[in-house]
Amino acid sequence: MSSEFENIYRSENAALDRVLRRALKKSGAGPRPGPGGKAGPDVAGPFQILDLACGTCREAGTLVEVFRDFDGGDREVRLVGADIRDRELDEAAARARALGNARDSFEFLTENCAKLGRHRELGKDFDVTFLRHQNYWNDKAVWQRIFEQGLEKLKDDGLLVITSYFDREHALALKALERAGAELIVTERNEDTRLLLDTPGKSVDRHVAVFRKKR
Repeated sequence: MSSEFENIYRSENAALDRVLRRALKKSGAGPRPGPGGKAGPDVAGPFQILDLACGTCREAGTLVEVFRDFDGGDREVRLVGADIRDRELDEAAARARALGNARDSFEFLTENCAKLGRHRELGKDFDVTFLRHQNYWNDKAVWQRIFEQGLEKLKDDGLLVITSYFDREHALALKALERAGAELIVTERNEDTRLLLDTPGKSVDRHVAVFRKKR
């Protein structure tokens, strides 16, 4: 891939980093307490992120750093990406290897994310489910199921985070997630979003929203 595209992706991920941190701060959510009442390294096991419809997962390194800091410590991060496209997952795995990150783990699963429930070995103890550029209006029924699966895989105190290309689609996704059993904590507009010329009104990570399970 050309250095021009890599520079664009780096810039997009830097903007994603900033807007994610801002949204998480505004959410009021914080580090999970461990057995000793402390957060971060005292918590048993890795901090787990489930990245649904991840494609080439250009955001992998950004997610690891943002959520490690959010967790308040130096804990290992486990990122599991899932997508139906094998070819893109091959690139995702190569990107993860290129990070040169030996402390964390990256796994990529070929799967229709609307049917993720059949992978019971994944468990239901993810700290975060992440969906970059959810595509709700492409197929509302399928994405409703994906949202439900993403919530199902979370811990009780876990967070589901989405980004959106479009204003209207973001509003539709917020309502769909509430129907799926999610409670909106915060939605934040990305001040550094990059406009895309292929479709009017489309830009990279234009909105970020943070949800939790309804209590």
